[in-house]
Amino acid sequence: MCQNALPEPATRAYCSNACRQRAYRQRMVQATAKPADRLVSNLPAERDSFIGRQQELITVDRLRRKHRLITLTGSAGAGKTRLAVAAASRADRTDTDRVLLVELGAVTDEHLIEQTVAAAAGLVEHSDESIMETIVATLRTMRVLVVVDNCEHVLESCAKLADTLLSQCPGLRILATSREPLRITGEVTVRVDGLATGQDTSVNALRRMESVRLFVERAKEMVPEFRLPAAETHAVAALCTRLDGIPLAIELAAKWVPVLPVGEICARLDSRFDLLVLGGRTRPNRQRSLWEAIDWSYQLLATSEQRALRRLSVFTGGFDLDAAAAVCGTDADTTLNMISRLQAKSLLTPIGRTRFRMLESIRLYAMRRLTEADEATLAFDALTTWLTELVSAFVSRPMSVPRAVHRQTTEQVESWRVACEWTASSGDPRHLAMAIGLAVAEANLGFIADARKVLRNALTDGTQEYRCTAMDRAAWFAGFQGEFAEALDYAEQSLAIAKELADPALITNCLTTLACVQQMAGELDLALAHRTECVRMVRELRQPHATATCLVHLAWSHQLDGDHVRAHALASESLAICREIDSTTRTSEALNVLGAIALRRNDIDAAERAFNEVLASGPKYPHNLPNAIEGLAVAAVMRGDHERALQLYDQARPMRRATGVIGDPYWQKMVADALDQVPYTSNSNNE
Repeated sequence: MCQNALPEPATRAYCSNACRQRAYRQRMVQATAKPADRLVSNLPAERDSFIGRQQELITVDRLRRKHRLITLTGSAGAGKTRLAVAAASRADRTDTDRVLLVELGAVTDEHLIEQTVAAAAGLVEHSDESIMETIVATLRTMRVLVVVDNCEHVLESCAKLADTLLSQCPGLRILATSREPLRITGEVTVRVDGLATGQDTSVNALRRMESVRLFVERAKEMVPEFRLPAAETHAVAALCTRLDGIPLAIELAAKWVPVLPVGEICARLDSRFDLLVLGGRTRPNRQRSLWEAIDWSYQLLATSEQRALRRLSVFTGGFDLDAAAAVCGTDADTTLNMISRLQAKSLLTPIGRTRFRMLESIRLYAMRRLTEADEATLAFDALTTWLTELVSAFVSRPMSVPRAVHRQTTEQVESWRVACEWTASSGDPRHLAMAIGLAVAEANLGFIADARKVLRNALTDGTQEYRCTAMDRAAWFAGFQGEFAEALDYAEQSLAIAKELADPALITNCLTTLACVQQMAGELDLALAHRTECVRMVRELRQPHATATCLVHLAWSHQLDGDHVRAHALASESLAICREIDSTTRTSEALNVLGAIALRRNDIDAAERAFNEVLASGPKYPHNLPNAIEGLAVAAVMRGDHERALQLYDQARPMRRATGVIGDPYWQKMVADALDQVPYTSNSNNE
């Protein structure tokens, strides 16, 4: 009998069990229809504080009034159950008479689900009707919210149960928790992610973060006098971030406060499965440790899904469909289907529309499973093979690498780093190829010094083709940072190898690099001669990207030589090619040169149009932006708007520092000479 139902009169006789059940249901309806201060509910009473999730509670409240089936989905330990109970406890008498919690975590036989629902409702089975008929008949006339917790391991039976109840009980609504949706008509899913970790790094802001607050509250349960000192606030925030804000992991970490300082707990997270194991004795097994929580999900996967999850653990950052297919060894359609299933089971997290990642704890779990299955070498080899194919474009056509390849290379920065470490430790001959890919990615992100270090450490390896490409890139990066002697040395070595290989594309590329370094180093005549030769050679190659690049470089040399007419013609030709091939980076470079030429010709309007178009292209290619802003600053000086000039210059300086690129020395002198015309004032920021 339900604990909140009216007791059965002792003297009443019934003609059959069915009659008894009908009378019982009538008494339940009467009991729940009477006014009461609170709902009839079997929800457990709270024994510790519920932290955060206010936005999620608002969302569930709103959806509950419009939809009859809401499923909270999320990864292991994300706090789906706690959120569901908190949301259900907010139900009121305006639309709900009763809240019923059905816990399925301990159910191992799908045939026992109906009995579990009946037991939660206080119903018993009788011989003259099925238990499902009893449940439906009891709930049909009631306004009841049923919380069905932990559906993932009995998903099909849960879906059938929900479908039956929703179809036959018009006043019934369901709030389910599961690591994947039920996938029935009318279902609305709410993703439950980790608690917020925030972006503001001030101590007060960090202390207000939901994840940090949870850690502090659970630490106080272990050490009542615990207070979070300012000196340890960043350490706690870092710990929560490394745990992806997952409540279960944070609570398990907080249990170590009596014996370990916060910094030591954070330092031990590389061995988190040995550390996070102190769950309460009365908790289900899957909540007693982080390993068991994730293992619960893993054991529910099909064999092919387990294999894919293990293989995908080699990606420390995000990955796309192509990368996943290469590592898993499956075709695109099979991989897409597999990723879709793993995402549905809350084991993968989408990044934007086309990329995915694993939460770090899930990845580390899968990596351990990968090692246990003796598949690590196969997975890392497959990743390296795919990345080698990706980086090959920088060797075979270095001046015509498609924009999509550059974008994909940059997106895979974490994969390059992993592959670099693996090839270095295993002595794999593809190590230099991985270093080139990582260096290009780092440079595209603005980390020039890191890119130089990566190449410097790997230049002793690899084939001649890769050594040529690596030295060429090293020359560029050294030149960008003003290390002209080192840049010239690398550029000359790279050109010598290209000539040995007798590859016209490589020779043109290396000669272009050498000319750029010579120009920045002050060897203007040599740079002009080499750039003229590059244009001649590249026209024969019929490579639009390379042609546009060589033309704009030659235009700049003629600009420095004082031939503004020739410079404008070459830069305009380059810009036309760039627009035709839709190259944003090369277009910005050509516009910056045209803007500089216009400044030299005192055509301020044309200069501002060119520089503003560069800024309108967006921040995807940061190396061109400081030049454009500095160009606008020079134009402002020429217009006599000194305040605007100083504001623009102050905006460009941190951007240039962030990218690590010093800029062309002659351009920098032109900017400095213009700013020197601004009279000093006490309010000037350009001191």
